[in-house]
Amino acid sequence: MNPAEQPETGVRLNRFLAEAGVCSRRDADTLVFEKRVTVNGTVISTPAWRIDPDRDAVKVNGRRILPQPLVYVLLHKPEGVVSTVEDPEKRTTVLELLRGVKARVYPVGRLDFNTSGVLLLTNDGELAQRLTHPRYGFPKTYHARVRGVPGVQVLYKLAGGVRIPTWAGRYEKTLPARVHLLKRMKDAAVLEMTLREGRQHQVKKMCLAMGHPVTALQRVKFGFLSAAGLPLGRWRYLRAEEIKKLKAFTPAPGHAPVAPRPGRPREGSFRKTGRRTKSIKRKRHGA
Repeated sequence: MNPAEQPETGVRLNRFLAEAGVCSRRDADTLVFEKRVTVNGTVISTPAWRIDPDRDAVKVNGRRILPQPLVYVLLHKPEGVVSTVEDPEKRTTVLELLRGVKARVYPVGRLDFNTSGVLLLTNDGELAQRLTHPRYGFPKTYHARVRGVPGVQVLYKLAGGVRIPTWAGRYEKTLPARVHLLKRMKDAAVLEMTLREGRQHQVKKMCLAMGHPVTALQRVKFGFLSAAGLPLGRWRYLRAEEIKKLKAFTPAPGHAPVAPRPGRPREGSFRKTGRRTKSIKRKRHGA
């Protein structure tokens, strides 16, 4: 088929195969390059070829592939589980916890092996891309137990941005975040941090850069979604109103920081505003 004849609209072939549960998008590319995929009887050699799932007949090795219904799953991920579809070290993956989910779903972003908390899985590639793309600044909230008790200046710096190492070996400054000192102990503390970006090991790197290594980490919210009432290792389907709200999410202009929670200046919330970093004082209310 001539590339000039490629439709201008529709779903990319590799994405369709992945969302239909055939394989991952990368493996779908391989299937196409090996000329094992046909569209309406014609062999396609371009993974990005666009199709209309409702009208075009897609076959892999002669077998007709039908689109799957979109599925959205919320998992309360425990520690000791990897957020991947497969693991070369044969560790437990998040998909192994989804007994009863017949659709082939994928994690939206990842949680570290030793991090617990909220994880969304879906076969809606378009939504997953929007929720993970840096341009959208979708918020994620974490509770981090750290060594030592961070002082007010440390909280200021965490909120304003910290230079951390990247995968390329360079150092880059993180975007403004919301930081709240939840609990103070003798030689440890619990911080609540809301980020609008998803760098690898970001919370751990930020705290380590400030001299307060993370000893335990939990993601308590993915946007507005939480695992409240959901035991560790269990999952549930998203409700219709939750799906609608996720799809209605729009990009955060300029990655503006989340509005801080009230708190005392030394144990409160901090955000970067203009040229200075300000603490937000708590407004006392009646008992």
